[in-house]
Amino acid sequence: MTENLITIETMMLDLPSDSKADALHKICGHLFLLRKSQDPSALYNDIMKREEMVSTFAGQQIAIPHVITDYISSPTLCFVRINNKDFTWSDNDQSVRIIFLLCVPTEVNLQQLRESQSYIFSSIAQLMGNTKMIDLWLNSNKAEDILDSLKTAFESNLHSTIKY
Repeated sequence: MTENLITIETMMLDLPSDSKADALHKICGHLFLLRKSQDPSALYNDIMKREEMVSTFAGQQIAIPHVITDYISSPTLCFVRINNKDFTWSDNDQSVRIIFLLCVPTEVNLQQLRESQSYIFSSIAQLMGNTKMIDLWLNSNKAEDILDSLKTAFESNLHSTIKY
């Protein structure tokens, strides 16, 4: 599941947005343009249904929405940096600048999905504690540098989290 999970194409730096709904809608449209979703409206609706269950705000100006859906063609992780410094994730005024959106097709093996999600979320959580990493994510104009930071973290956690 992890190969090509996140690519330069699934990264969006400085996305203009004023709300969670607007940002997620734009991300779904981007996934449509990448041919990862044939129905971005249905994908958006599935993400919003998941958001209604429990907030995916993670702290450190980061949100990690995630969804299992029929409307994504392959497991995909998007990294999105919002350009609006006043952007909030919910009614609780939770400031967010970074969104990691994980979309997984429903046909993925459930055990594999749980293991992969665990390693992705734990990798992001470890990086969230690194102030230099947060600074890189918030300020770098080079998507490649951000992508490298993520792939390095995913690789370091891969063998410790996923059992073969």
